[in-house]
Amino acid sequence: MTQPNTTWFDHIRIYHLLIDRFNGGWQTPPASKNVFCGGHLQGVIEKLDYIKDLGFTAIMLSPIFKTANYHGYHTLNFEEVDPHYGTWEDYQRLLDLAHQKGLRIICDFVPNHCWYQAPIFEQSLLKNGGKHRDWFFYTKEGSDEFVSFLGFGDLPKFNLTNPEVVSFMVDKAEKLARMGVDAFRIDHALGQPHAFLKTLRDSLQAIRSEIVVFGEVWPFGICPQLAGQLYFKNEERLSEFLAQATKPFSQEQVQADYVGTLDGVLDFAYRDILLEEVHAGRRIKGNATLRSKVEEHFAKYPADFKLILFLDNHDTDRFLFDCHDDSTLLQEALDFTRELQRPFSYLYGTEQHMTNNPSIFNAEPYADLRVRNCMDWSVEPQRHL
Repeated sequence: MTQPNTTWFDHIRIYHLLIDRFNGGWQTPPASKNVFCGGHLQGVIEKLDYIKDLGFTAIMLSPIFKTANYHGYHTLNFEEVDPHYGTWEDYQRLLDLAHQKGLRIICDFVPNHCWYQAPIFEQSLLKNGGKHRDWFFYTKEGSDEFVSFLGFGDLPKFNLTNPEVVSFMVDKAEKLARMGVDAFRIDHALGQPHAFLKTLRDSLQAIRSEIVVFGEVWPFGICPQLAGQLYFKNEERLSEFLAQATKPFSQEQVQADYVGTLDGVLDFAYRDILLEEVHAGRRIKGNATLRSKVEEHFAKYPADFKLILFLDNHDTDRFLFDCHDDSTLLQEALDFTRELQRPFSYLYGTEQHMTNNPSIFNAEPYADLRVRNCMDWSVEPQRHL
């Protein structure tokens, strides 16, 4: 296989968006509810110049496969684009037009689980014949009680130790690569075997050596009782996770475990370092202690391992919320992160000073909707990247 040539990614500026919440041609943005709001691929196409003019060089799209929910993480069918978003032709046109404008496209890929009404899962139930039953995990023989993703009862977890499932998922990702996708974000990579992730990465880079494959590796909020769903690189890391109530579990170390497995990871540890300063009431600009902490953090990884920096994403509070709505502090964090000259992912709406109140971590159902508002296109960007 040709050696990967992924240096193009090293200084990438990523605009991260949820297709359904970005642009549906609305005059007044729909309220953020747990339903499809109308955003689509054509809406993204229409805003390519907007994204480029802000200073971005890539777009990370939420999952595109047919889904039971607006965000795309509840896959119903791995063969179809969700009709709410558009068609395969729309997706190809987006890829082609983005590339013409010098913008790369990153796909959010979800091989860990599917929606319980997905035909591929329903066929595995004994009451439906039990076809490909070993593609999923069942609690006991003779029962249709399945193992669900981190206790979410409507999301059966794929058995990615099964070579047939590995082949199935690799095939779906390869189709996207052949269409022109430049990079892949692997959702919940911590729930997938390293062997699978390595196979996926190698297969994609055999198609085009410049494809980048990086993971979301974040054990936040996962209780030790669900550790059996996670795939740590070694027993030591598993022991640390199980003992996290008495001994802090290191986000830095678990990220480093993916060196050699993936090209990089989303750098949750970097975000933690920034938040530690902000929550302590310290500024970002001119903060020598912060810069020292960050440099020490980076030194723990090989130079070619890609740490994708970010302030917030669709699963966290908006950084402006953590700044207590101090937009100057937000801008300091953006400037500081940009100056580090590493891959940088920026959540849509930050340029409009989107925030949330209260926190999304207050255990209310669908609290994450507070950070997934529809774009209000009447609001001018506050500052370009």
